[in-house]
Amino acid sequence: MAVTRFTGKTESDAVMNAAMELGIPSTEIQYAVIDKGSNGFLGLFKKPVIIELTEEDKPEKTEEVQAAPEKKKKQVQEPKKAASENPKEKVYKRPDNIDQIIDDTEAYLDEVLKAMGLVPKLNLYYNTTGNVLNINVTGEKMGALIGKHGQTLDALQYLTSLFVNKESEAFIKVKLDTENYRERRQETLEKLALSIANKVKKTKKPVHLEPMNPNERRIIHSALQRDPKIVTKSQGKDPYRRVVVMLKK
Repeated sequence: MAVTRFTGKTESDAVMNAAMELGIPSTEIQYAVIDKGSNGFLGLFKKPVIIELTEEDKPEKTEEVQAAPEKKKKQVQEPKKAASENPKEKVYKRPDNIDQIIDDTEAYLDEVLKAMGLVPKLNLYYNTTGNVLNINVTGEKMGALIGKHGQTLDALQYLTSLFVNKESEAFIKVKLDTENYRERRQETLEKLALSIANKVKKTKKPVHLEPMNPNERRIIHSALQRDPKIVTKSQGKDPYRRVVVMLKK
């Protein structure tokens, strides 16, 4: 059983961070508090709360394409069943207060984006499949919202998720996008993954990619998962964790 730890300013923040990376409701997470953290002295030298999951390390299983033989066999023989069991495809009960959550979230984002000097048009809709609140932002100068490699967009998505789940009884996943950036970024990363794999096959040397967030690392792993000659793994600690592409031994 692998050990997975998450941190946060408070215990609830650490649980929220774990839920966001695992893509599951926070109520389904079993954990133990490893370090209660501290407020430091006069606000200095603060220590975060550290929790350790007591279940199997789901993020690593998602990121690592090397799996036990039994698991590989199941994926080959039962791909449709595996897809249908994906928790992202699960249909959830519509929260009773979702309309109020949407209104409050729209007002919150409108205020934040205007403070950034943007004039946004917001489209929010809740999907019971996957329990996702989708948010699309349109307007001028959306590049400022995206930031380098989507870092600003990811940060705002995280803050919005915290805001949404303070009002929700059950964890709601938030997807924030603008100008179809998420899909375009995924296509770019998939092309990059194939190009790097070809390079590795020619040079027979591993390639270390730039640090990426968990979602982008999963895209790289997934893109190369079926290549019989290539294996990928993640190295380092966030925010410097990166994917390494190498020949399969």
